[in-house]
Amino acid sequence: MSQNDVNLYDVNECVAQLYDQIIDDTMDVCLLRRLIGGRGPLRILEPFCGTGRILIPLAEDGHTLVGIDQAGAMLRRAEAKLTAQISDRVTLLTADATAGGWPTGFDLVVLGGNCFYDLATPAEQQACIAAAAASLLPGGYLFLDNDHMEGELAESWRRPGVNTGSFPTGTCPDGTRLEGRMETIWYDAPRRLVRLRRGVTITFPDGRVVDREWVQQKHPVSVDEIRGWLAEYGFVVEQMLGDHAGTPYTDQSTRATFWARKQP
Repeated sequence: MSQNDVNLYDVNECVAQLYDQIIDDTMDVCLLRRLIGGRGPLRILEPFCGTGRILIPLAEDGHTLVGIDQAGAMLRRAEAKLTAQISDRVTLLTADATAGGWPTGFDLVVLGGNCFYDLATPAEQQACIAAAAASLLPGGYLFLDNDHMEGELAESWRRPGVNTGSFPTGTCPDGTRLEGRMETIWYDAPRRLVRLRRGVTITFPDGRVVDREWVQQKHPVSVDEIRGWLAEYGFVVEQMLGDHAGTPYTDQSTRATFWARKQP
């Protein structure tokens, strides 16, 4: 199990709804479609698939998808989006992806949506790349997409004080109101580790108020770490991109997106 043993996305069913309200970008899906090109139909595995933001469009393209997520609320929302046209091409599994043991025999593994930024340690991130290698057929591809941070932990991650209005904050269709908050309580800048005290106040339409609080650790992954792990587990990086428009990566890029092939 991940060191982050409280799953933010299962705190309340409303979190999945707010996620879909706030995280509505499609440019990464467009980029992934361009990288796939004329290959297919493919068998694709997406750990950390959430509400299906990436998974469902790929199923609509004719690919067969298996999605894994630990948050039951997120998977229930993904399942509700499946139409009759794609439901037979999508399998959703409730599991902790950091525990390994992913299904095998895939042409493509998608580690998108900044998923490594929700993991606590380099060891958990490395384990995911090892699991991806084990899940892929020889010659299969890995799409790995994260924000870009190099050097020591960025100053913005070290600032003291409570940040109110952080995710999940918003109002759900039934009137339930969530107010998120986040505070940095510890960091190790050279090792790029940070611990956050996170919380959410949930106000229900009948006036009831519930407050939840937990500690989450994060490790913003570096390009050098990813390159090393990919090489260790038999991948060759075919493209490295710096944004979802497909611009080649540079040291100043906002993202670090890898398109890597498992060597036969």
